Amino acid sequence: MKKRVLTLMMALVMILGLVGCGGGGKNPAGTYNLTKMSFGEEEMDVEGLAALFEVEIDVTLELKEDKSFVLDFGVLQDGETTSGTWKLDGKSLVLTAEGEEQACTYDGKTIVLDVEGEKMTFEKQ
Repeated sequence: MKKRVLTLMMALVMILGLVGCGGGGKNPAGTYNLTKMSFGEEEMDVEGLAALFEVEIDVTLELKEDKSFVLDFGVLQDGETTSGTWKLDGKSLVLTAEGEEQACTYDGKTIVLDVEGEKMTFEKQ
């Protein structure tokens, strides 16, 4: 399980030129915390991930008013961040980084990033 989580995190760092977030409200700007991850049928909350890695998990996604974003992986990736721009497209929030786009679902409070069936769920602070 550790290997799958680490592989997903590493893939997300590379793919986050694709980072996608969903939009459902008028202005999704704000800071969102990772609350859970899903791998096919398996789902783990942040506390379970923290226990698995034996570190505090503090992964945040900040959508700024100027339509830029920063995804901070904290200790999971030695302070690695990914940044780019976001736009609201209907009920999807689209993140663009390094020329790549990723659409996410957004319900006004929760953003779900789905990369090939592996999902990261972020909730607004």
